[in-house]
Amino acid sequence: MSTRIEGNAAEEWRANWPIVLAAAAGYGVASIVSYSSSIFIEPLQAEFGWSRAQIMSGHSIAALAGAIFAPFTGLAVDKFGPRRLGIFAIIAMCIATALFGLAGPDINMWRLLWLPAAFAIVLVQPSVWTAAVTSVFSAGRGFALAVMLCGGSVASIITPQVSNFLIDNYGWRLAFAGLGAFWAILALPLVYFCFSSALDKERLSSAPKIIAAKVRQESVWKSGILTRRYIQLLVAAVGIAAVVVTLVISLVPVLSANELSRASAVNIASMVGLSAIVGRLSIGLLLDRIHGRFLAAFASLMPIVAILLLIYNPGSAFAASAAVLILGLSFGAELDIIAYLTSRYFKVTHFGLLFGTIAGCLGLASGNGPVAISAVYDAQQSYHPALWTMIPICLVAALLFLLLGSYPEAAESDVEI
Repeated sequence: MSTRIEGNAAEEWRANWPIVLAAAAGYGVASIVSYSSSIFIEPLQAEFGWSRAQIMSGHSIAALAGAIFAPFTGLAVDKFGPRRLGIFAIIAMCIATALFGLAGPDINMWRLLWLPAAFAIVLVQPSVWTAAVTSVFSAGRGFALAVMLCGGSVASIITPQVSNFLIDNYGWRLAFAGLGAFWAILALPLVYFCFSSALDKERLSSAPKIIAAKVRQESVWKSGILTRRYIQLLVAAVGIAAVVVTLVISLVPVLSANELSRASAVNIASMVGLSAIVGRLSIGLLLDRIHGRFLAAFASLMPIVAILLLIYNPGSAFAASAAVLILGLSFGAELDIIAYLTSRYFKVTHFGLLFGTIAGCLGLASGNGPVAISAVYDAQQSYHPALWTMIPICLVAALLFLLLGSYPEAAESDVEI
């Protein structure tokens, strides 16, 4: 019995578009902290006198928890289905965001408040949302993943603006609570009523035990997690994420330090969401037509252009806008390509574990990246040394993607349950 709708992409979309919409909303919630934290840097500095590295240090706590527990989240998705995890994750993430408003002058209290966020981030891993989409799409999987991941792009547009509005009008403490409430109202109904997957549907059907028995026939160690190709994909993904996600999260302070006002930096940084949407949808269409490793290499090289624009054009709103648009294209393509390559090079029955492990490592890299780049600024009063370091990382990631080789035969990489 197949857990995936057979037929062409149009048929898959007619049957499963509510799942994509709900998964997009869930993925948007997953990025609340990432897209809001840099907006709160200046208010927290003004209130408590903390350094930027201290403020961003909470990301390291969340990233470490995500990296350690992401494979277990993936295993839970493979075994129980993503629906129940997704609903609970939305609630946990919104509550954890609101709790940041309780911060006091002790930096250790601030770091302690990151523990609930770390717990929520473990649950709201991208593998939860991508697993549902990959389970019900095959012919149109690339574009379906792209549309789903646009939820993060929409969040990158909405969250900074909402955060800035709430801070200006209600102060940073109530802004955290308002941000959590905003996303709970927006996403929770969609996830509760529309979010499901092939495994969730089978769980509610008359033969869940038969399906579960078939899934358990293969050992986790036969999933490909220890192969050279998987490790190569993992390293390349972590490399490009360390550059792109770090820059996107840190856009406002980076642009402010590049001789732009905070208001201009916020407005320009918000363009990354629109650009990421274009990048994701374009790459999603191309993934169903062009081999993913070539697209991955191209997306890995684009940030180099953005970095050079920022370094050589300080104070230029035009150059900053162009750099942000290029970063958005790369950022939009990055996770879509990695999820797609994981589903094509390895078996879909182990997608939660395999992509969950990659997502955890991506979280570790992107969580520590903002801390590292903030530490460089604190020491040098400039982001340029960190920007120069990112260029060779992009080059190595592009090469590793190119060396992945052709997809395995469909029978090996895309087994039906």
